[in-house]
Amino acid sequence: MNHPLLEGLASTDRAARVEACRAAPEDPAATLLAPALGRSLGDSDKAVARAASDALVAIGRSVGGVDAVLKDALAAPDAESRWTAAFTAARLEPPGPRLLPALVEALSCDDGDIRWAAARILVDMSRLHGEVVPLLIGLARSDPQPGVRRMSIHTLRKLVGTHPEIDDALLGATDDEATPVRRAALTALAGIPEPTDALLARLTTILTHDADASSQRLAALALGELGERRGDLPEPAGRALANAVGAAADADLRRAAERARRRLGHTSCAEEKL
Repeated sequence: MNHPLLEGLASTDRAARVEACRAAPEDPAATLLAPALGRSLGDSDKAVARAASDALVAIGRSVGGVDAVLKDALAAPDAESRWTAAFTAARLEPPGPRLLPALVEALSCDDGDIRWAAARILVDMSRLHGEVVPLLIGLARSDPQPGVRRMSIHTLRKLVGTHPEIDDALLGATDDEATPVRRAALTALAGIPEPTDALLARLTTILTHDADASSQRLAALALGELGERRGDLPEPAGRALANAVGAAADADLRRAAERARRRLGHTSCAEEKL
């Protein structure tokens, strides 16, 4: 097929490729251009890949005929094509399980925009397909890549309160060998709607003994948020916050503990005596 837009899509000039993508949905031969746009999903230039995605979404919504193209791109040899195909498919219809391999792969991408976009799609998918949450829990617990464990936890953070197993996975992740993973777990745990004594005890231990100052601060803030939600804190947790305010060497930790105690309104008698 000879077509001026095909030449544009194959151009060495980035601007020409973007312009060809943008023009494709309005062309009478739009459906016939879809395979070339599918190949452009893997373009090394992010702007071109996004323009190709936009074009396929527009064609898919107006005349259809792009599903086979996306299916091929999901099986492409390069990660860029696989991710952009999954992203495009999720824009056209509720995301289904066929997107899972590309989305999970994208959680380890160096590009933060891609990681977070994949996480958002996985959250949406988890509300439609029951197998997604167990998959994310498994990734959070045992994926060999710390970055994938961390992003899985950030995804599960959006789902706390929907599955009891999520709380256990987040609590377990506070023992992860990777500091960023532990920090992500502490941030997520602050959103649990019904905190247990075991959770509060674990946060207290982190506040008082963890070697990572950021983890200590996150534990303090989580205790304040969870204590306010629950209406009280166990005495050891209240005492640990009061001690942090008065004796912590880290100024940011003292401020975090003080903020937590303000949320609690200083209602614990045990705290007031310290």
